[in-house]
Amino acid sequence: MLDFDLAHLNVADIGVLLLPAGKSGHIELGYLAGRGKPTYIRCNEEPDRFDVLYRVATKVCFDDLSLFEALAP
Repeated sequence: MLDFDLAHLNVADIGVLLLPAGKSGHIELGYLAGRGKPTYIRCNEEPDRFDVLYRVATKVCFDDLSLFEALAP
């Protein structure tokens, strides 16, 4: 399973994490960010306090429209 997931992460152009998400999703997004890929996080609402590592994401969005605009070429 690791080979399958890693193969697809290695050819990904971007990463989008839809919250709520588990540890694996967060690790995968961090992997993509570490490889210099654009990464986006879609939250349901603005939290009182961000997890510090969310700051490595290219953008954190709080609604679908802002995510779609961020992803548009």
